[in-house]
Amino acid sequence: MLESTYSTHYHAACDRMDYLVKSLTERPSRAIQLAVDAGGEDAVQALFDALMDYGYRQVLVQSLNSPKLPQWVRERLETFLFGNRRPLAALLVKTLH
Repeated sequence: MLESTYSTHYHAACDRMDYLVKSLTERPSRAIQLAVDAGGEDAVQALFDALMDYGYRQVLVQSLNSPKLPQWVRERLETFLFGNRRPLAALLVKTLH
């Protein structure tokens, strides 16, 4: 059941990619909440994967700016985009000479 839920939402996201990109650009928290309501964590992951597969990483990065994004979605998206480490400004990473 888990795989079919993910697969269903992944293919649905691919089929309406233009709409998803526009929705995420205009109201990211609403677009993601619709995925949560439709299929929970599996649908959210399928949405992220489909957007990344179609080359819309920047849309996902910009979605992090939404203050209404649920915390668990924010954490999952940050991990998806950046791995287990949060991105740091270059000045915080490199030592100045």
